[in-house]
Amino acid sequence: MSRKGAATSLVVGVVVAFILGLGVGYALFAATATPQTVTVTSTVTRVETEVKTETKPAETVHLIFGLDWAIFGRHAAYFVAVDKGFFAEEGLVVEIVRGYGSADTISRVASGAVDIGFADFGSLIRAKAENPDLDVKMVAVVYGKAPYTIFTLKSHGITSPKDLEGRTIGGPPGDANRVMFPAFAKLAGIDPEKVNWVNIEATAKTPMLLSHQVDAIPEYFMHKAVLEREAAKMDDEVVYFLYADYGLNIYSNGIIVKESMLRERPDVVRRFLRALVKAFEWTFENPDEAVDILLKRQPKLDREIARAEIDIVKELVMTPEAQEKGIGFMTEEKVMESIRIVFEAFDLGEPTIKPEDVYTMEFLPTKG
Repeated sequence: MSRKGAATSLVVGVVVAFILGLGVGYALFAATATPQTVTVTSTVTRVETEVKTETKPAETVHLIFGLDWAIFGRHAAYFVAVDKGFFAEEGLVVEIVRGYGSADTISRVASGAVDIGFADFGSLIRAKAENPDLDVKMVAVVYGKAPYTIFTLKSHGITSPKDLEGRTIGGPPGDANRVMFPAFAKLAGIDPEKVNWVNIEATAKTPMLLSHQVDAIPEYFMHKAVLEREAAKMDDEVVYFLYADYGLNIYSNGIIVKESMLRERPDVVRRFLRALVKAFEWTFENPDEAVDILLKRQPKLDREIARAEIDIVKELVMTPEAQEKGIGFMTEEKVMESIRIVFEAFDLGEPTIKPEDVYTMEFLPTKG
């Protein structure tokens, strides 16, 4: 054999050997965890698996995501992220658990009981003011327009916020709408000392309003769908006062994470937010299918009400700010205003925390 032929044979042999020896492995999974209805008490064990592909993240991570309250139509996007594989595309297996109020969710994130939470920004500011060592930050706002609302019925004769004076409002002490009521009262010209608050369970609010045992209740704006249907059965109408309509320019619920996680696992936070933004966009474009997905996990929910809540959530999420900068975006100016309003509402004196103490946009995907 000639020297040239031998060289050619050697090259061919090396190439063939390389092709035959090449191995490609893929780690496939499906995030199908059923939402829990109990508080999670321990951090989930994270399983890291190397995935040798350019289209998959370098590791598979299990996360517990804690909501603010019981699961309703307003939470559809989180289940869309699971069902449509948006979390899976980012190498995440996410277990969604119900919440018991924003204050509790903040506490669970701080303690490590859940990895990521969905909670009210005003509640976070207050918690940070009371405990400066609380190492929790908001990394994306969801309700850019605050959903805090006071609901009543036309039959109660309350036609303006001022008419709440001398009336009874029923709600639990930790209710975010009740927590922010002093700030609303100031903007709406209400003397908060003339409003009678009674402590009732969250589940009792609607029945007690409909039965005229209380004159008004604090609820998120999404509750409008339920109340309108129930009021219509009684030939009555819903009257509501949305705090934002009276100038309460404050951020509300968003995604919160422990600061140690931001330092130690920043890529996981980025991946979670990428999936979530995609899920909200898909939900708003496909609301009927989003309800189908939610009902697979929560079959006892009312389809009509769940569908209506998605439309209301879209109004709260897709603010002019979100349309321009992307879902989740927060401005330092509005964060500062949120801090000022919370400190003023609770007579906390001059603000002792800075915007960077409670939020960061470092991990949010840029629009486009």
